[in-house]
Amino acid sequence: MTTARWQAQLDDVRRAIAQLRAACAADGDARRASSADWLGGLFEDVADAESLQQSARQALGLYTGGMGSFHDVGTATMASAVDALRTTLHSARNDRR
Repeated sequence: MTTARWQAQLDDVRRAIAQLRAACAADGDARRASSADWLGGLFEDVADAESLQQSARQALGLYTGGMGSFHDVGTATMASAVDALRTTLHSARNDRR
């Protein structure tokens, strides 16, 4: 994957995390806000395509359930944010170009 490509994907992931944070604030969802903070830290020091893919793989664990997970959502705002994040994480994890 080219440098421009993985950096663009990282930007997409960070935008999706920001969208998630906004949804958490709108919904007053402290547990998912904590997860969003964790995600922000996870992608803070990404320096190459491999670390982007590893971070995306780890982040997708939030979709399996548990406290603060993204397994179920209660509002359309949160659903939109969670779906956008999932899409960007899958793209970042799977891109081999």
